[in-house]
Amino acid sequence: MQNLERSTNFKQTDNKVLSILMLIILFVSMGQSVYWQSMPIIGREFGFSEVQINSLISISAAMFIIFTPYWGKLSDKIGRKTVLIMGLSGYVLSTLFFCFFVSYGLSGYFSGINLLIILLLARMLNSALGAASRPATGAYVADITSDEDRSSGMGKFGAANNIGTIAGPILVGSFIGINIFSVDIQNFGLLTPLLIMSFIMFAAIIFSFVFLPTIPSQTSEARPTSRPVLDKNLKFLLTIGVIIFTSFAIFQSVTAYYLQDRFLLTLNETAKSTALVLGSMAAMSIVSQLTIVQSFKGSPLRLIWWSMPFFISSAIVIVLSCNFNWVLVGMSLMGLGMGLASPGYTASASLNADRNNQGAAVGLAMIAPGIGFALGPLVSGFLYQANLVFPFLFTIPLFFIASFLIFKLEDKSFLKS
Repeated sequence: MQNLERSTNFKQTDNKVLSILMLIILFVSMGQSVYWQSMPIIGREFGFSEVQINSLISISAAMFIIFTPYWGKLSDKIGRKTVLIMGLSGYVLSTLFFCFFVSYGLSGYFSGINLLIILLLARMLNSALGAASRPATGAYVADITSDEDRSSGMGKFGAANNIGTIAGPILVGSFIGINIFSVDIQNFGLLTPLLIMSFIMFAAIIFSFVFLPTIPSQTSEARPTSRPVLDKNLKFLLTIGVIIFTSFAIFQSVTAYYLQDRFLLTLNETAKSTALVLGSMAAMSIVSQLTIVQSFKGSPLRLIWWSMPFFISSAIVIVLSCNFNWVLVGMSLMGLGMGLASPGYTASASLNADRNNQGAAVGLAMIAPGIGFALGPLVSGFLYQANLVFPFLFTIPLFFIASFLIFKLEDKSFLKS
């Protein structure tokens, strides 16, 4: 009865709650994309190699893998709102910690391997604490959507995520290198986007606390017996997710390097060009999520299947590109594919679990992006040093493998339409 009352109350306000969540998700995504765009520029300022910079990203992503399932399960126990606010607060504190030590590096107090280790610890802390936001928001969306509307709800979740992905590079491109805080440290402006993002995330904490309703957690006595969350279906789905998100991370992690080296750009030109390319990718993702996904009814696995031709075409176009415009086209195709694959993946994981384990299910599903963003930058760093196009070529057979696995999974009648 307790669970029925909880569901009934939220049916009356689910659209309002979903709108609020979309804004929070936008901020969370924006915060992560600011890191993604700032790290290559900051790393090259300190003379770090592509492998060193991407290793920073990969190891911090490993912390995301470790902590995301924990935060997901915790949100089932103590509530989504509490865990979400913990994640947002962790982002603010760890980002300030990161900026503090980068500023000391810019001042010459730290350099070389010592600075690299300190920045690694700061990024690991950011990932461990910030990881709470993703499963909490994803489970929140699952709580307030019916099974039939789960793909649509996750599509809106993905659209908000991609708007944040657009806003992050725009913030970096607009403010990186500009010392608006008037700190007397050379190149302190490299930290401006991260510091601005800290203020935005602080506002998100207040917004979440004031406007997000609290979904009562169930006690162990009240929670009915449920099937295991990590069953064979979810393990199979996780494998597909790892392939997709590893490939996506490869694309993202080498974009700035590729544009700078391929077209001989300055740091500022690189930041602006990267913002345009990744912004276009995210914009096309939003288009597919707000059109195809919103009108889609059936097994969300079909959305992942439909994404594969876009992914393969994207890699081929970028490898064969002869100018910046073709790179833009290639990344836009990647965006169209991710707009289908991401909500399809999350909705599939959510529908594979019962209502009492949504936090745990989404938390486990988020392992795939974590693994992808740990492996992708590490692999792409080595491949990129061998040849500029090797990272993109590497993803093509991966997408064919993912297509085969999706076909096999549908043969098992998982999530019948």
